[in-house]
Amino acid sequence: MAEVARLAGVSTTTVSHVLNKTRRVAPETEELVRQTVARTGYRHNLAARALATQSTDTIGVAMSVATNPYFAELFRCIDRLLRRAGYTIVLADTNDDPVVEVDVINHLLARRASGLIVNPLEGNAELVGCLRGLLDDGFPLLLLDRRSTLPGDQVYSECVDSTYQLTAHLATQGHRRIGFVQGNLTTMSAHDRLEGYRKAVAELGLDDDPRLVIAGESDERIAEQRVVAHLATADEPTTALVVSNNQMTLGTMRAIRHRQLKVPRDIALVCYDDFEWADLCDPQITAMAQDVDALAATAVDLLLARIEAPDRPPQAVTVPTEFHHRDSCGCGRRRRQGTAR
Repeated sequence: MAEVARLAGVSTTTVSHVLNKTRRVAPETEELVRQTVARTGYRHNLAARALATQSTDTIGVAMSVATNPYFAELFRCIDRLLRRAGYTIVLADTNDDPVVEVDVINHLLARRASGLIVNPLEGNAELVGCLRGLLDDGFPLLLLDRRSTLPGDQVYSECVDSTYQLTAHLATQGHRRIGFVQGNLTTMSAHDRLEGYRKAVAELGLDDDPRLVIAGESDERIAEQRVVAHLATADEPTTALVVSNNQMTLGTMRAIRHRQLKVPRDIALVCYDDFEWADLCDPQITAMAQDVDALAATAVDLLLARIEAPDRPPQAVTVPTEFHHRDSCGCGRRRRQGTAR
C-alpha cells in the first residue's frame, strides 16, 4: 500500500480510503489510485482478512440480475440449492460493470463470506487481478456462466458448437447472407459464440462479409439501433440473423419491426439463449437454450467441494445446450432436436 501511495503521490491513508470506501476522495484522486493499483498489481487482501477473522456460512453472489432475466433465473436456482445446503446468500448486482464488480466483491469479502460465485469479465485488468488474487490466496471462488482464462473452478454453457449449429440450421434453409449480432467481447462467451458463427461461415461457404457482424454489445438498445442501421444500409439484403443473447434478441426484434419487416417471411431469426416467453411470440422464436438447472447445480457442487477441500485441482465444466426448434427460422416445422456439446 505504501508503494502504491508513493507512486500515486498520495498518502497511504488516501489509498486505504479509496480501497475500503471509508471516506470520500476526490474523483480524480480515486481514479489515479485505482490506475496505480492496476499498474502495480497490488491486491487489497480482503480474502485473507475474511479467512483470518473466520468466515461465516454465507455465500456471496456477484451477478448482473436486474438487467437480464436469464441471470435472475440462474440466481434463483443457486439460492434454492445453497439454502438447502445450510448457507445464507448475499446477492450483489454488478450491472455487468467491472468496476462495480470489484467493489461488490470487496464488500462481500468484508462480510466474511465463505465463498463467492462471480460472472467474470475478462476485459478489465483490475477485475482480473482481483479474481486472480482470490485464487492465489486459496479463497473459494466459482466463476459462472462465462468461460474464463483464469485457473479456477468454472461452469459455463457450450457456446462454439451451439452457435455453429444455429448458423448451420439457417444455411440448410438456403440462407447464405446470414448476419450475426455479437455480444460484448469483454466476455469469453461472446468470443466463443462469434467463433462458432465464423466457423460455420468458413466451413459452409456462406457470405463472409465483415459487415454481417453487428456489434450489439450485449445491450438491448444498442442492438436495436445497430440492427436498424444495418438493415437500412446493407447493399445486399441480409436474409437471416443469429443473435447471441436474449437481451439483444429483444432489440433485434424491435429493429426488424421498425424496418417493417416480418419474421420469417422477410428475414429469418434464431438466437442463443431461450427465454420464458420465446414460445409466446408470433412467430415463436427458435433458440439455443442454456440448462439453467444444470449450471446452478454444478456451480453449487463445485463451490461446496472447494470449501471442503481447498487444495483440490480446479475444474472447468461445460454444460450442454438444447436446440428449441420453433417457427422464426422459417422452416415451417416445430420440434425439439438434439443437444450441442
